[in-house]
Amino acid sequence: MNKTNLWEYAIFFDDGGVMNDNRLRGIQWQKMIGDYFSPKYGEEPYRWAEANFEFIEAFTTEYNEDIQESQKIEYNSFYDNFINRWISEMFEYVGVPPPAKNLYKEIYFDVIDWITPNVKSSFSGVSDTIKSLHNQGFKIYTASAEHSSELKGYLRGMRVKEYFTNFYGPDLINTHKTSELFYEKIFKDIGLNPRRAIVLDDNPKFLEYAKKLEANVIQVCLTGEHKPIFDNYIEQMIDLPEEVLKLIKKVKK
Repeated sequence: MNKTNLWEYAIFFDDGGVMNDNRLRGIQWQKMIGDYFSPKYGEEPYRWAEANFEFIEAFTTEYNEDIQESQKIEYNSFYDNFINRWISEMFEYVGVPPPAKNLYKEIYFDVIDWITPNVKSSFSGVSDTIKSLHNQGFKIYTASAEHSSELKGYLRGMRVKEYFTNFYGPDLINTHKTSELFYEKIFKDIGLNPRRAIVLDDNPKFLEYAKKLEANVIQVCLTGEHKPIFDNYIEQMIDLPEEVLKLIKKVKK
């Protein structure tokens, strides 16, 4: 198989559990939230960290319980509501008067731009593997539930942003990552035959969504949270390039 053939295929990286360790990332976010807000708005850094933690815990529980209803709402409208609540509820928790509402988005994305490149939570071998796949000729994208601005920041911090063709977050297709429609819209946006897609995720649920569209899938089992249940899987990132080539050879038979 020559290098040119590989341009027929696109590889889609999930983020949390595949490129980055969510546990480590969460710890670092808590500290940096305090470091950002305290000098600007007063009160102790730990109060802002607490406020962020409490909000995210409550919001995530609410979202998971209402997942079917959530996916009926356009993602970008949902995200605007998330930003408004994040700012207002954190300031209320800390006991500081909130800024003007028309500044909420500006503040939020300033936080994203300040924190995400400074997070150090990538799994061993991820950056080198991304570079290797790119150098082999693959087109590389993200396909994650995080906003594209967050994804760009994390990848910038990992020094691999330039190896990605685009950064799918749900905001780019205005669709939650809650059904096969998420992948369907991504493939349509790119103009890609799903049979030329290779989707990487740790969560079997999302891989099943992709398989419904006849996309190829590789389960990434780096954390032990999910056991391997697909034919193609890896338990360390260094094995991904070989697993990708093995999958393609099987597809071409």
